[in-house]
Amino acid sequence: MGAIKFLVVGVLVAGVAFKVAEKMLVIPPIPAIDPNPWWGPGQPQPEDTTIKPFKIKIPENDVEDLKTRLGLPLRLTPPLIGANFTYGMSQNTLEQIVTYWKTKYNWTEREKRLNQYPHFKTRIEGLDIHFLRASAKVTEKKGTKVVPLLLIHGWPGSFVEFYSILPLLTKPQDGSDVVFEVICPSIPGYGFSQSSAKQGLGLMETSQIFLKLMKRLGYDKFYLQGGDWGAIISNFMATMYPDNILGVHLNMVAVNTPGPNIKLILGAVLPAGIVVAEKDQDKLYPLGDKFSMIARETGYLHLQATKPDTVGAALNQSPVGLASYILEKFSTWTHQNNPHLPDGGLLQKDFPIPLDELLDNICVYWFTGSITSSMRYYAENFGRMSATFLMDRIPCEVPAGIAVFPQELLNQPKNFIAHKFHDIVTYTDQPAGGHFAAMERPQLLAADIHKFVSAVEKRR
Repeated sequence: MGAIKFLVVGVLVAGVAFKVAEKMLVIPPIPAIDPNPWWGPGQPQPEDTTIKPFKIKIPENDVEDLKTRLGLPLRLTPPLIGANFTYGMSQNTLEQIVTYWKTKYNWTEREKRLNQYPHFKTRIEGLDIHFLRASAKVTEKKGTKVVPLLLIHGWPGSFVEFYSILPLLTKPQDGSDVVFEVICPSIPGYGFSQSSAKQGLGLMETSQIFLKLMKRLGYDKFYLQGGDWGAIISNFMATMYPDNILGVHLNMVAVNTPGPNIKLILGAVLPAGIVVAEKDQDKLYPLGDKFSMIARETGYLHLQATKPDTVGAALNQSPVGLASYILEKFSTWTHQNNPHLPDGGLLQKDFPIPLDELLDNICVYWFTGSITSSMRYYAENFGRMSATFLMDRIPCEVPAGIAVFPQELLNQPKNFIAHKFHDIVTYTDQPAGGHFAAMERPQLLAADIHKFVSAVEKRR
């Protein structure tokens, strides 16, 4: 009898709480931004809207400089006994990776791989924006439709994230009625995209730049996909420009509004099934463990959101330091158990991302000198949390697809995400994978994108 009373009271409390949350949730208007800002140095100039071919060709002097720096004696501190990666990058593992980098990794060959797709630059709002284009392969399969897809990376990734998934998106796949014309831009200040000379270029401003890019390429309507920053930019674009977005597919999403937050708290004390389904319990609970993990893994975020130029100066001076900082994220964010392994999983045979691909990504940051400007993106966005929070409170009516990878740092159930995305077409719990899904599990992510877009196209 006591259990029944507990359940009844719990349901009543949950109902009241949700009603209170609904009243608190006054939907704000989309914040206005300058439609034609100038982010480049100096005064605004007439904009050159031409699209120019670009080839990745790092000067030989820069390649030799990297080799010289890697050849310097390492000043590493022996790791604590049994600490593995729980204190961050193990110095023993770092030494092995640096040895491989300077003796076996071949940038010249890797550069050829990166140039297998055509690259371009175009000037938007005073900045040279870089993108690659992976064209859909001509197919004789009847009923297959070519659709445009804007594929957006995150941090500490880059356009390099997508090289394993692009062949799966541009060619017909079993069970799919679509094939993609893929545009992969670099976020301003990342890789080969020019960084802003002025403060204020954040998520909303990037969304506007990427919309202008797609329109310049002739796409007034297109699909979006992203994880990390790419997921948030996609979220913003779908919210700001619903008339231009056919659908948005995300492999990282967390809605921060009163409804989900109250559900999170109630779900921690009420039996499974009332607020949070049994199958979704592991995504959120135990709360203490989840909060502890998030606190442990977000120290970088606070640093980059407050003093990016300080740490950026150190990382931009030392390729070893840069590798240590970035690779530690690839270790933990790929599998949450990796910090307890001696090599953080990075050197394991079953690590899902080849070491050469990890070094490709690091080399892009190194040769472009973009680590500081990439970290400034945190200061621009978290320094304006009000705009970010407001965007979460504005419903998105664009068709949405959600791919949930179990080792992602933060996942939410469908009924949480539905507070933001009102038309969830697909929500799929994936069997494996973490934060860097396109690199780790390209087959799973590609199949989910195909499934989502095929479903949306059948409705159109």
